[in-house]
Amino acid sequence: MEEKLTVIATENYASAQILQTYLKSNGIECYLNNINLVQPMVSEGVQVQIKESEVEKALKLLAEKHPKEHPSKLINPRKILVPIDFSTPSQNAARFAVHLASKYGSEIKLLHVFNSPMVDMIPFTDAASIQIDIDISYGVLHKNAKDKLLKFYVDLKSFANELGFGHIKIGYSLVEGYAAYGIIEMGLRYKPGIIVMGTKGEGYRSTELVGSVATEVSDETKIPLLVIPEAAVLKGVDEVKNVLYATNYDESDFVAIRKLISITSSFNVNIHCIHVTDEPDSAIEKANMNQLKEYFNEVNPKVKVYCSIVKGKDITKIFKNYISENRITLVALTHQKRNLIYKMFNTSITKKLLYTADIPVLIFHS
Repeated sequence: MEEKLTVIATENYASAQILQTYLKSNGIECYLNNINLVQPMVSEGVQVQIKESEVEKALKLLAEKHPKEHPSKLINPRKILVPIDFSTPSQNAARFAVHLASKYGSEIKLLHVFNSPMVDMIPFTDAASIQIDIDISYGVLHKNAKDKLLKFYVDLKSFANELGFGHIKIGYSLVEGYAAYGIIEMGLRYKPGIIVMGTKGEGYRSTELVGSVATEVSDETKIPLLVIPEAAVLKGVDEVKNVLYATNYDESDFVAIRKLISITSSFNVNIHCIHVTDEPDSAIEKANMNQLKEYFNEVNPKVKVYCSIVKGKDITKIFKNYISENRITLVALTHQKRNLIYKMFNTSITKKLLYTADIPVLIFHS
């Protein structure tokens, strides 16, 4: 009985030929399938197939051919930026940041971005009186925002003192503008190691987990973003015990894994690395997962990692069950526009799933 062939890659014809030559030169028989017999040079989606027993060897060769990228330095958030709008979610996020700062030895900067009144079209005859009204309105808004910010700051300092964290340096900034842009701009100037924010603002009642501001911030900055849902029951970092990392066997996994371990290095956490597929028993699925498991161990042998290949098509149901059964307290996502896992978690169904489960989400670029 002939041994089963497995598709190890799908490339255009030229790339498939290069890969075939490379594997054959290293003693692995390789076959090309799905070639346009009339015009082979324009073939797309050419399958590169090898024997199932040689999958693990082939993956190791490919890993050597394409060295794993590493971040230039490990993430060590000595500065934590906490955008606030004085809502309960903001307070929860700020208090969580205090716990985080105690672990990392970080300082905290509170940031409030307020909108000022704008007049697009002013009749010439009324310009002076309208300008006076704008000046008065701006002054009132600025004073109210500053008063609220100072009160928030004092309350947070008291909270830190009560926990014995009075040594943590806490500062604050008040800026005018649109919330997302203000946060992004402050990120460029302050250079925090992580941004911690709640998901719902005052008066905001959307059912989405990652609100519009958090989404815009994660799209425009490469700073890791910790998003804490309004109903999250997580109060301190010591409650973060099990972290879920979903993989689609992307090349960026290696950078993402290193960053994830770096960010969670101060916690005693278990990392659950899972992949959902229709064929959990296939050799290539197992080889890919083994490769990731080896890399986790290479980066930090002390971290407990549980790797699972789960069969199924209903991804929402699978993740909901996994989160519940394994008491997941944090979901980690890599932000890539073409990353299937990130897209999956950004669907409204999964946002609602995570919102219902009260799970904080860590979003970072790989």
